[in-house]
Amino acid sequence: MLANTLQLLAVGLLWGVTNPFIRLGSQGIECVKDTGSRYRNFIAELRMIGSRLNYWIPFGLNQCGSLLYVWTLQSANITIAVPVANSLSFVFTAITGYLLGEQIPGKSE
Repeated sequence: MLANTLQLLAVGLLWGVTNPFIRLGSQGIECVKDTGSRYRNFIAELRMIGSRLNYWIPFGLNQCGSLLYVWTLQSANITIAVPVANSLSFVFTAITGYLLGEQIPGKSE
């Protein structure tokens, strides 16, 4: 039971902390415009994201969290594991975003 709890905490941490960094690493993708087809635009976006290490490192850590999550689900009660992991992910995303200077959702300045 304690092992599952620690694993779900680690999943929430990996998912939550990496979300703001993935968002930072993908900034500017909406500005990628190619005068060609959708295919060329897709290739230009892939080239842009593919060259950003500050996107791929958090993305890889996020995927490690997903692997840990699937592994944890083998022994954890799914009706508890899913809301716990998702809730912790939200909490850690909010904390990390705040520490990175992002605006708190719903708060107007």
